Amino acid sequence: MPRSQHRTLLPAALLVGATLLLAACGFQPRGQTAALAGIPSPLHIRGISPYSDLGRELGSQLQRAGVATSPGIAGSALVLHIRDYETDARVLTVDSRNRAVESELEHSLRFELRSPDDRVLAAAQTVRVLRIQLTPRETILANRRGAAQLREDMVEELAQRVLQRVAAQH
Repeated sequence: MPRSQHRTLLPAALLVGATLLLAACGFQPRGQTAALAGIPSPLHIRGISPYSDLGRELGSQLQRAGVATSPGIAGSALVLHIRDYETDARVLTVDSRNRAVESELEHSLRFELRSPDDRVLAAAQTVRVLRIQLTPRETILANRRGAAQLREDMVEELAQRVLQRVAAQH
């Protein structure tokens, strides 16, 4: 093989290899919803406000996947009962002035799947999302925006994990 051909094939081969590695590890571009074809429609979500961050994110992901939501239990095919939704932040490290430099953020919940007549279809399960937030003191405004974006990302990931489990179990 001529040397010039080798130089043009190497970057293409590296690009194909990187793409295959990303696909194999489950990477999805932001905003993409995993296959939720196993979720019966309409789905009723109980235990959280539909206007909360998590309620809006669950509704948005279900809508993108083509799964309708039901405002009441009576007209639903399945009930997603969310319990113990909690957010927590713990300080991991502090600087010499006793200011938090590194924090651990956690969003967690328990959920179970029920039939409209209240039979348990899938036992309660816990889903958690953990992130480490660095807080350098030089960039206070950027830190606030970054923290808000990090929390939004965590809610999005929590909703995605819950819906993936629902799809896998039903």
